[in-house]
Amino acid sequence: MTHPRRELPYAWDDIKARLQRQIWPLLDRLRLYGRPDPAGRIWPLNPRRADRNAGSFNIATKPLAQMDVGGWKDYASDQKGDIFDLIGFVEGLSGKMDVYWWALDFLGLGKGEVRTKEQAQLERERAELERIAAAKKTEEAQAEKSKRLFAHWLGLPSIAGTVAERYLIEARGIDLSRLHHPPGALRFNPACDHVDEETGEVTRWPCMVAAMTKGSKLAALHRTWLRPDGLAKAPVVPAKKMSGPPSGAAIRLSSGPSGLSPAKAAEKGRRDPLVIGEGIETTATAAVARPDYRAWAAGSLSLMGLLEWPDCASAVILLQDADWKPEAVKAFDKVVAHWEAQRAGRLLKIVRA
Repeated sequence: MTHPRRELPYAWDDIKARLQRQIWPLLDRLRLYGRPDPAGRIWPLNPRRADRNAGSFNIATKPLAQMDVGGWKDYASDQKGDIFDLIGFVEGLSGKMDVYWWALDFLGLGKGEVRTKEQAQLERERAELERIAAAKKTEEAQAEKSKRLFAHWLGLPSIAGTVAERYLIEARGIDLSRLHHPPGALRFNPACDHVDEETGEVTRWPCMVAAMTKGSKLAALHRTWLRPDGLAKAPVVPAKKMSGPPSGAAIRLSSGPSGLSPAKAAEKGRRDPLVIGEGIETTATAAVARPDYRAWAAGSLSLMGLLEWPDCASAVILLQDADWKPEAVKAFDKVVAHWEAQRAGRLLKIVRA
């Protein structure tokens, strides 16, 4: 009589990876103590014999050339094994499945249900359908939010003649008249609510509202709250905030001399250099210095590393802000590596503040 093949509730490789991530709690549970040497090994007494001195039994607490995490060797007896063998050796478990159930208990997973192969396949298919449905629901919700944000942004006036324009020209010294076309991505809200993230206090200030576009659609809005006279940002925390999913989107401040959208420019074979910076002010400064370039603001340093090289760009110039803290420099290096991977022989330059 044949019996249907049954699958374990968790794959061996998954359990092994979980154990390795919890190597120190595991060693404590197994009563194996020691300070790691420079290579990352500990040298406890062998618990299966009357060891008086440490020095022959060792366990890897990080990956080594000849051992994974949890791998071990006893040079006195030439016994060795992986993290499962370690559990079996120390706990005196003779069967492989005994070690498996011990590991599940240690990880707090419980034994679960041992399913047939067909049951496991049905569960995987059901989980995949649920994942697809959840992803579709999230996508629809984001699309609906983007639609609402676009309607809100579209109902706002341009920044021309407002305190937002005064902020850019007078407070930040950016001569917008040098651009071939006004920055259509920027609009103005004369009274925009601001919620303090710490206190919950709601105040109302003038606000520069920027469209963050991905492809041909508005994905998010970027808001900069301003003082009523426009000579500085509003005294609120934070003074800037994004609404909607900004990943892969940018504030398109300048379309260069052609005035064409990225898609239209690519369609007509028109390619110009593209300047990419973090904030609106930095990027707009570069845009008026080189009105013959396109200029996009990503909204943040991390978002600079999530944009794709558009077909309308003959070259990309990355703007590095004057933040020389080690973590900021490291983050900018990641951005550069992201663009290096896309350049495909095209020109990539860095301009530092």
